This record gives sequence, C-alpha cells and structure tokens, in this order.
Amino acid sequence: MYLRHLRLEKVHDELVLAAPGTVSVTEVTARWGFVHLGRFAAAYRSKYSERPSETMRSERAQR
Repeated sequence: MYLRHLRLEKVHDELVLAAPGTVSVTEVTARWGFVHLGRFAAAYRSKYSERPSETMRSERAQR
C-alpha cells in the first residue's frame, strides 16, 4: 500500500512538471510500474480528485 501511494505521488509530480505534448500519461504510468491503467486511473482520481490528463493540462502544470 505504501509503495502504491509513493508511486502515485511520483506519477503526479511528473505529470505536473511535464511540458505539454512531450509525454503521455501512459508513458509516465508505465515508467512507475502501473500496468493496469483502469486501476491506476481509479486510484489516482481517488487520491487527487482529478484525472491524470487533467493534471497535465492544469495551470500548475504550465509553470
């Protein structure tokens, strides 16, 4: 459970910092060991109250 939360945080951090169009959510999730995208998306939304793609497009990601 701890490792999943840690990996979710790392994915979130990377999505926030990603320049638009340089990486996909799928690439980032695979890099952090998530193989079932449906389960990942549900866990991510539960933790951050938004979809991973919304994180990439958010204003804070544009910094």
